[in-house]
Amino acid sequence: MKSEEQIAKDFGCGFDCAMQVASELAPEVGLTKEQGLKMAACLGVGAMQGQLCGAVIGALMAIGYKYGNTVSGDMATKGACLAKRADFYEKFQKEFGGLTCPDLLKLDLRKPEDMEKAKEKKLFETFCPKVCKFAIITATDILNE
Repeated sequence: MKSEEQIAKDFGCGFDCAMQVASELAPEVGLTKEQGLKMAACLGVGAMQGQLCGAVIGALMAIGYKYGNTVSGDMATKGACLAKRADFYEKFQKEFGGLTCPDLLKLDLRKPEDMEKAKEKKLFETFCPKVCKFAIITATDILNE
């Protein structure tokens, strides 16, 4: 599992939060790290809409891949998957107080001035790696239940 330092370094190499979490979790669900990177490539920074944190999205992709329903009308499996999502949400919110980029960073990264503030505060080197690491650990626990 990547260290926070490696996650911070990889942010600087073009791998955003969703990509990092999805790629770390991909082997847990039978995919390659490369497949995880590609599947999450458009989803970082709340899919650049300032919404649900990319680390959360990456974790949910893996949880959904393992527990999601594939048969029409299979509401029991759907319900079980949604319960796993709720479990992840609860743990993540307890740790960080929110699920969206603005809630977590107290900035709206869609605004150039806020993106600049995030860079000045080194959030991508300090805070975001902690978020990614927590998402990876928490989702791994859920995937191994």
